[in-house]
Amino acid sequence: MGLRKSLLQLSGFVGISLLLGACSNTPVQEPDLPEREYYQNAQEAFDQGRPLVAVKNLKDLDSRYPFGEFSQRAELELIYAYFLASDYISAHANAERFIKKYPDFETIDYVFYYRALSTYKGGQTLSARFLNQDPSQRDTSEFVKAFREFADLLKRYPESEYANDAKARMIYLRNTIAKHELQVAKYYFKRNAPLAALHRSQTVLNQYPSSDSIEEALAISVQAYIELEQEELADRNLAILVENYPSSVHLDENGQLIIPARPKDADPDFWYWVTLGWMD
Repeated sequence: MGLRKSLLQLSGFVGISLLLGACSNTPVQEPDLPEREYYQNAQEAFDQGRPLVAVKNLKDLDSRYPFGEFSQRAELELIYAYFLASDYISAHANAERFIKKYPDFETIDYVFYYRALSTYKGGQTLSARFLNQDPSQRDTSEFVKAFREFADLLKRYPESEYANDAKARMIYLRNTIAKHELQVAKYYFKRNAPLAALHRSQTVLNQYPSSDSIEEALAISVQAYIELEQEELADRNLAILVENYPSSVHLDENGQLIIPARPKDADPDFWYWVTLGWMD
């Protein structure tokens, strides 16, 4: 009986300890603040350069007072708070949500602008992260998306106060995307894939005709057509290059294309692999 009594006492002690432990691990629920106080806290956080604190207060305001006096303002400023915190994905998502929820908001162009700017900044971050990556593997989809979103802003609100900034960023994006396409085209030449290189140069000519890469895109197209044995198309593109860029660095003194030497580390061509190098 003594052993049984001791075990019962021990089990009771363990049960109480577990209960107390569970109670101590229960998160403490923060008391609700008045709606205005959440908003004021967010403004103070903005002034102090603490965007994450602003995010927390604006989110708390929105969740606790979804139909309150400051709810719409909180949703709007949450976009900017996320942007300042470099959380561009959340900034973009909240901008999209705001546009769908309040399409007739009086300064909705501001939201369209920050939607595009968030994509733009996010693309810059990714580009810097993979700066030394192989050209064919770099993803410029965020830059392309930002270009289209800035274009959407200008189409909808051409007189917006953000129009000039959007245009300037579009010029940068256009030139960056075009330059990237040609870097990839050169990579494909290195890999003996002229058709893939041609596709990239044609993308620049057709989609970014105002970029500063047109001269080089024409030269790459001529080279690709030559390697593909499409003489008529090669001559046609060469004529355009000569007419528009008579002093091009890609032309010799006779107006013929200067074809760059194949780099030493280029992939061997098809016949090398077929003949195992016997006809190289």
